[in-house]
Amino acid sequence: MLWALFLVNISFTSCDDKNPEVQIGELTPQKLYQTSWRGTGRCDAWVVPNMGVGMQFIDTQSGKVNWESYDEIDITYKIEGKYIIFNSNALYLGGAPWVIKSYTQKHITLIQNEASPDKEKVAIIELDRID
Repeated sequence: MLWALFLVNISFTSCDDKNPEVQIGELTPQKLYQTSWRGTGRCDAWVVPNMGVGMQFIDTQSGKVNWESYDEIDITYKIEGKYIIFNSNALYLGGAPWVIKSYTQKHITLIQNEASPDKEKVAIIELDRID
């Protein structure tokens, strides 16, 4: 009986939100506040289909993006539920909302034009948090 109680206790204590690889709810501007991310953007319709990208979220509405081989760009953004929307002049980011496909404390996956019948126009950005 004591052994069963011990196992139940271990099960409950192992179910916490401290694992950075576990989905931790919705992404919000407050969770992006003063964070930096680095990763890769992929889209067959882009001039360069695979590009390195870095994003820095300065506050809950603005930030900077650095695409590989491009100058730094000031961006504005807003989050509406499962979508993040960037200003239209944000080079590759603007134009259509991005679906926040997954979010953990250490990783974000964004997808644009996911439902497009033209698979060449589907864009994916994978970002890892820089500590």
